[in-house]
Amino acid sequence: MRKICIGIMIVLSLMSLMGCNSNKDTITVKNGDYVMEQEDIDSILLPHISISDDQIVFVFDLLSSYLPIGTYTIKDDILTMTTDDNQYIFVFQIDGDNLIFQQEESSPAGLIDSRLGVKINDQAKFHRKED
Repeated sequence: MRKICIGIMIVLSLMSLMGCNSNKDTITVKNGDYVMEQEDIDSILLPHISISDDQIVFVFDLLSSYLPIGTYTIKDDILTMTTDDNQYIFVFQIDGDNLIFQQEESSPAGLIDSRLGVKINDQAKFHRKED
């Protein structure tokens, strides 16, 4: 009887440890183009993000001669883009097929001329375009 009780306690202990060791779902981002959601604006003027397996491009000012191209990392549900020249960092929260801009953690993403573009505000949502 004692061996049975010890065996049951061992099994219960192992089961409880397995529950503690379960991995969270890994959050990833799909390759493709993400366009900022904005009504009544021609999509060519809208800021957008292009993601491939190992590269990210963030276009937010058509008048700028600088094109932010770089790499990205994902930790929890946060995508952090670092430009190849290490000059700029842009941070987005991953929400399904959306990327949500985190302005306070990011480098400035302003416009040279506000008449020729769309300003990106904190929490701006970029939705993945279907192929």
